[in-house]
Amino acid sequence: MTVALTLAVMMLLLVAVTQVGHHLINTERARIISQVGALAAVYGGEPTARELVQLNDATLCEFRKPANDTAFFTVCVDIQGTQRFAHAVDTWTISVPTLEP
Repeated sequence: MTVALTLAVMMLLLVAVTQVGHHLINTERARIISQVGALAAVYGGEPTARELVQLNDATLCEFRKPANDTAFFTVCVDIQGTQRFAHAVDTWTISVPTLEP
C-alpha cells in the first residue's frame, strides 16, 4: 500500500514538474522570438517579422508600426498560449544633434 501511494505521488510530482518545465521553455522561446521579430520588423517591416516568427513555429499575435521616427516597433508572439511583447527602434534613422552646423 505504501509503495503504491509513493509511486502515485511521484507520478503526480513528475507530471507537475514537466508542466512547469514546458511553460518555462515556452515563455523563454516566446521572449526570444519576439525580440528577434521586433528587430526584423525594423529592417523588413511586418512581412519579415511574420516570416521569421513562423519559421520558429510561433504565431505573430500583434504588430504595431511606429507612427514617427522616434517611436518603436512592437511585436507580440504567441507560443502555445504564452504571449510575449518586444519593442525595437531604428536608431540609424533618428537624427542626432551634432556640434557642427
